[in-house]
Amino acid sequence: MATNNQQRLYDIVPIPNKGTGVIATQDIAKGTRIMAEKPLFIVPTNVMERGMQVVEKHLTEQLKTLDKDQQRAFLSLHNCHGTTFSPFLAICKTNMLGLGSPPIGGGLFIEASRINHACNPNTQNSWNSRINRETIHAVRDIKKGEEITISYIGHFAPYVERQSILKIKFNFDCTCELCSLPPDLRRASDERLATIHRLDQAILSAGSNVKLGLGMVRRMLSLLDDEGTYNSQVYRAYYDAFQMMAATDDKARAGELIRMALEHARTVEGNDSETVKNFERLAANPTRHMAWGLYGRKKTQETAPADKDSRAFKTWLWME
Repeated sequence: MATNNQQRLYDIVPIPNKGTGVIATQDIAKGTRIMAEKPLFIVPTNVMERGMQVVEKHLTEQLKTLDKDQQRAFLSLHNCHGTTFSPFLAICKTNMLGLGSPPIGGGLFIEASRINHACNPNTQNSWNSRINRETIHAVRDIKKGEEITISYIGHFAPYVERQSILKIKFNFDCTCELCSLPPDLRRASDERLATIHRLDQAILSAGSNVKLGLGMVRRMLSLLDDEGTYNSQVYRAYYDAFQMMAATDDKARAGELIRMALEHARTVEGNDSETVKNFERLAANPTRHMAWGLYGRKKTQETAPADKDSRAFKTWLWME
């Protein structure tokens, strides 16, 4: 993972037809941490679950703890809901980012909340519970002057569903690169996304049929690549494959797959995320996984082909 702890890599500027947004002030390499921002305040999940009046009271209490500059910064954030809600609540509903998966709550950020949406964004936003900051990492190379984007919605929604969600939740019609594809290419994208979603739901149901499960993971990774999508779903797919190999006591494949999951997790979340630390522990000793040997133990263990870039290695790894 590339890092930059000294130099600011972005600026917050007006974006035509979008209000305010964030642009790169220099070329940014894939894997670079662009932001690591503490929340202005957090609305915990258990507060959200108690209704709007409780949330309003919590917001008022939190805003009173801020200094004048912080209050002005909060009030300058976009409100896409007009007068549907109170001003404080409307700003929060427009700008809050979920903290973790499952989320511990929503965080309000002065800078990260300025990042606009794209359905196939060039960064991944993640809550890092070890440093209590929202991190933004480049998931592909970003050119100087290019807008920095995140996704406000789930990874696999087709065009019509994405447009509906964004209109209802954020009151805009998305014209990002993915949504602006010609109709035939958009239909092909929708079909890929639907297949990715089905595979993601079905992978672990393969159970002890690991060859079937590995085939699903391999197919999903290929479709993600065809879609030009690189995000946390990539490392999760490798981790799903690792868990299958763990359950069947396949030390060689499990070791390779958890190392791949670790590599991709470092790219999208950084070296210090909880996911990365967990993967590092498993990479050091894959048998620590709680499901190790669930489907039985092997009498003999295989050895991975030495050339990791070879076709023979890929054929062996995916049991093709």
